[in-house]
Amino acid sequence: MNLAKVAALTQVSPRMLRYYEELGLIHPLRTANHYRFYNQQDIENIRKIKVLNHAGMHLKDIKRLLPCFDLGEEKFTLCPVVKQALNRELKNISEKISKLKQSQDLLKSFLIMGKGE
Repeated sequence: MNLAKVAALTQVSPRMLRYYEELGLIHPLRTANHYRFYNQQDIENIRKIKVLNHAGMHLKDIKRLLPCFDLGEEKFTLCPVVKQALNRELKNISEKISKLKQSQDLLKSFLIMGKGE
């Protein structure tokens, strides 16, 4: 399948697909005229990349996790490396949420204290 068709199918821009290739996340074949040809494994990897990226994972981390992240129709199959990475990312997100909550509370207190003016 060519670049334009894969972009339409996966809803990932051609520019981003080329970037994924540059990072080594996908490895489309090249035809005799140097066009990219994506096979089913490339398309599956693009779908995995999208899911992991939407979950907050960085592309450099996704590259390590991609081989052992199975995106089944009804459930995910995760190897221990992926589980560790996801737990680490959950911890980072929880810390960010806590800091944002503190900021929110402080800003609310400023509004409460500043009502008299």
